[in-house]
Amino acid sequence: MLAFTPSEIDEIDALWRSLPYDHMWTGWAAAGESPDQVWIFRTRAHWRRFPLKKVETGYTLSDEKGRRVIRAASLQELLSAVEAIPGLDPTSKP
Repeated sequence: MLAFTPSEIDEIDALWRSLPYDHMWTGWAAAGESPDQVWIFRTRAHWRRFPLKKVETGYTLSDEKGRRVIRAASLQELLSAVEAIPGLDPTSKP
């Protein structure tokens, strides 16, 4: 896996902070100075946590079971990717 640069982490934070307070993307987290994974959090109605990883061709976003669901060429595309993933079936269990 490739590590995120500090400027990419800053860009993720700027994207998140540019959203309205009631947006489905509720936050993000990363550990360390150059993490190889960032977690994207959405409201419970829309799922909860998605691992974001950097790959040679851009970024991948996986679901909670580790299945890749989105590939984005840029972090700007990430925002659309987060919004495009459907919510959980309300009758399913996490």
